[in-house]
Amino acid sequence: MSLLKKRSFAVVIFVLVVVVFTLIGSHMSLTRACEKAEAAFFDKSLLQSEDYHTCPGDQLENCVDLGARLLSVIGDDGPWEAAYGALSQSRRALADALDDQDIPAIGAADQAFAKAVEAVKAAAQAGAPIRDSSDDYDAIISDLDRAQAILDDPAYNEHIQAFRDKELNAFPAGILRRLTGVKAPETFP
Repeated sequence: MSLLKKRSFAVVIFVLVVVVFTLIGSHMSLTRACEKAEAAFFDKSLLQSEDYHTCPGDQLENCVDLGARLLSVIGDDGPWEAAYGALSQSRRALADALDDQDIPAIGAADQAFAKAVEAVKAAAQAGAPIRDSSDDYDAIISDLDRAQAILDDPAYNEHIQAFRDKELNAFPAGILRRLTGVKAPETFP
C-alpha cells in the first residue's frame, strides 16, 4: 500500500497509461489511413488523372463479366473442355476474391484467369470451333486484352508506394507502425 502513495510510482503508472493509449490511438489511426489508401483499388475517384479514369477493381469486375461472355461463346465440350474448365474455375476464383476484397488473393486469381484466357486463345488458334460468330469472340478477347493492359498500368501501385513513403514510413509513423503491428497496404501484382 505504501508503494501506491509514492510519487515515483504514480509517475510511472501515468507514463505507462499515456504510452498505451498513444499506441492504441496510433494503431487505429494508421490502420484507417492504410485502409483508405488501399481503397483506391476499388474506388476510381481516388486514382483519377488525365489519362486514367478507372481502378483495378473496375477492370477486374469487367474481366469477370467478359469471362462469362467468353464461356458462352466457346462451349464446354469437345476441344474446349479443358480450357472451359480452367476459365470457369479461374473466373469464379476471381469473383470470390473480389467479393472478399483481398488484394493478394485477387492478384493470384487474376494471374490464373489470364493464364486460362491464354489457353482459350491457344485452343481457338488450334482450330477449336466457336459457337457464335468469330466477331463476338474477337471483340471479347480484344476487351479482355485491353482490361489486362489497364491492369498493368502502375497507377495504383505508385499510389500505394507514395503513401508508404510519405505517410507510413515517415517519422514518427514508421516507428509507431512497427510498434503497433499495422500492416502496410498491399500492392497489386
